[in-house]
Amino acid sequence: MARILFAWELGEGVGHLVPLRPVLEELVAQGHTILVAATDIRSAQSVLRHLTDVFVQAPMNVDTRFELGRMSEGVADLLTLNGYSDATSLRGRHTAWCALAALLKPDLIIAEHSPGALLMARALSIPAVHAGTGFTLPPEQRPMLFPGFEAAANIPREDQLLHSFNALIAETGGQPLVLLADLYNRVAKRFLLTFAELDQLGPRRGVNYLGADVPTQGEIPSWPDGGSKVFAYLKPFPALEQFLDAATSLKISLLMVPDRINPAILKKYQASNIRFVTQRQSMQAIIESADLIAFNGNHGTATAGLLGGVPMLAFPLHQEQEACTRRLADSNLGIGMLRNRPGKVQPLMESLLNNTQQKENSLAVAQQYKKFRYQNSIDWMLNELSELL
Repeated sequence: MARILFAWELGEGVGHLVPLRPVLEELVAQGHTILVAATDIRSAQSVLRHLTDVFVQAPMNVDTRFELGRMSEGVADLLTLNGYSDATSLRGRHTAWCALAALLKPDLIIAEHSPGALLMARALSIPAVHAGTGFTLPPEQRPMLFPGFEAAANIPREDQLLHSFNALIAETGGQPLVLLADLYNRVAKRFLLTFAELDQLGPRRGVNYLGADVPTQGEIPSWPDGGSKVFAYLKPFPALEQFLDAATSLKISLLMVPDRINPAILKKYQASNIRFVTQRQSMQAIIESADLIAFNGNHGTATAGLLGGVPMLAFPLHQEQEACTRRLADSNLGIGMLRNRPGKVQPLMESLLNNTQQKENSLAVAQQYKKFRYQNSIDWMLNELSELL
């Protein structure tokens, strides 16, 4: 039986873990051993502790010299902001990944938003599977740009990283990269866990979109008094209070899961038509009754809105969420507020609520996926993995 290293290096949230959990569960049932290298051990254990006792810290950037606060222009820029263009930082991280491989002795690596693990796998000639959304599994192109940016400055960034990566790969006799995109795409298998409508760097031709799941676990929603039913899953963002003001003014029925929001704000807006809940809600039940979903543009919630035919209003906080927001808007699934414009919040909500055309657009996309079952994608991934094990 095989030893399989699941690697998660960048990003935050269990959305990097949950889509692959059923695949890992079946691999364990088949007798394989799962090992986990994660950027966030607590989150990884909360999702995967029933599968393994082996959790190690993924090598990651801790150097405060690198500016993480600005938007990255593309994949190479994102790597640069995470320390990959600094020779000392890169070598240290790569050495740590190779040491993990020597310690854990994996036969296969499954990487989710983990370029360091992919580089290590290529350098040591260990078969690698790359799984993720359109943002973490970028397309085969040069340069790999994020929406809204130009190619010019990013081509030399990719060339610099390509040279540095190939130098490390050559030290251990691995297959060199031709393009930086090869790090992500020239692997044993690719699992693109999204839909064309939500592919942050797509849509793409000739790829197998495996989609994503809508969780059924969680509380059945208990809607407060009010008119249109709006479900919100929100972290703090600049126009948060304007959003809550609009909910009050429009007298909607707002059921909200607040994430790290100041309790004083929640107390201020507690009302008969606004209910704040701390327990996880069943997204399957939410999409069966909600008229609108308001969120920060995370892929998992966007998946629920797409499959449920529920219009969406997004307030993205970072690059990945902004890319998802742009795609859902392009796909006529809702609207996003890409810049802080507090005065626009209520008009945006009004433009989506009781909007017959928007509802028809959202339902039309959902209808295309009426026969979609994530279990079929799980079975496909397991069949692909069986060729490597």
